[in-house]
Amino acid sequence: MTSGFFIGGPSNMISSAISADLGRQELIQRSSEALATVTGIVDGSGSIGAAVGQYLVSLIRDKLGWMWVFYFFILMTSCTIVFISPLIVREIFSLVLRRQAHILRE
Repeated sequence: MTSGFFIGGPSNMISSAISADLGRQELIQRSSEALATVTGIVDGSGSIGAAVGQYLVSLIRDKLGWMWVFYFFILMTSCTIVFISPLIVREIFSLVLRRQAHILRE
């Protein structure tokens, strides 16, 4: 239960952030159907990843041992950081610009 809390929360936050970011695209903004499709794809790919991950963990453990399971986790976490970093940098840059604009207006 504890591991589900620490895994489920960040997973939901990441998929929500990605869906919200994609929802800001002009092509999708005007179409609720397109936004629903994008959200479904993001959530579906997360679910498929979770299912495949469970299979890979047991396969890696049986073939190579527990130490390689943790190497696999490190690899997957590193890939996640690499792929989501542009979104994080863009959000931080946007936040800094808004704060600077607010300070200049005062």
